[in-house]
Amino acid sequence: MKFYSQLLSRAGILERSREVSLSIVFSSLAIALLTYTLTGVSGLALCLALLMLAVALETIRLRGEARQRDFDAAWPQVFDSFQSAAVSGVPLREQFEHLANQGPIVLRNEFRGLLELYDSGFEVDQLMPQLRKRFANRHADLLAMLIELDSELGGHGMSITYQRAAVQVRREQGELAQLQAKQGWVSASAKLALLAPWLVALVLIQLAQNKAAFATELGAVILIVGLALSLLAYALVNRLGRLPLPDRVLNGIE
Repeated sequence: MKFYSQLLSRAGILERSREVSLSIVFSSLAIALLTYTLTGVSGLALCLALLMLAVALETIRLRGEARQRDFDAAWPQVFDSFQSAAVSGVPLREQFEHLANQGPIVLRNEFRGLLELYDSGFEVDQLMPQLRKRFANRHADLLAMLIELDSELGGHGMSITYQRAAVQVRREQGELAQLQAKQGWVSASAKLALLAPWLVALVLIQLAQNKAAFATELGAVILIVGLALSLLAYALVNRLGRLPLPDRVLNGIE
């Protein structure tokens, strides 16, 4: 379940994983029950329930991507803030407090949570894993590593390091924005096209002879094979349409 946990973490709903999982399961069961009640075709009910599950996972994935884009856009400002703090000699707690109150809006709640942990007695080596976990972002991993290095070196020479990190993040974001603009609409169109056969199946099943055909064992096999092909096509679209983003290599050992 590591994939599912990472999906929830990127979407910022890992702490509500139980509620989210129950909602997905109940939604899929409701779709299956409704479909079977309206059509009487168990194979179609099963397929639509599994499709509902796939749609739910895709929704969480898209939410995670949107959240990460918002985070990514804010990280240069965070590194700039730490660079200024390093020049001024501002301690880590005051820096967290500044970001929690005046930092980028999308990051304030996370830094507020880190500030609460810091005030509760967490040391830097205990706090940085929490920072990595909360943001689940490669830029946060870099920031955590720099804060640990800052703590060990006492802030000596760190202002230039934070400045270089901000420049690097801005350059990376500019390059990725160009790629996403060209690739995003192609991937979205391909995924929407996967729903077309199932919409056609819902229309065809309104005819009595088609309903009787789908209700047979052969009809169920055809539906299940169609579902398998749809999921395979979905996986290929995700695989081929995935941008080669840098991996999280600084996120520590879980």
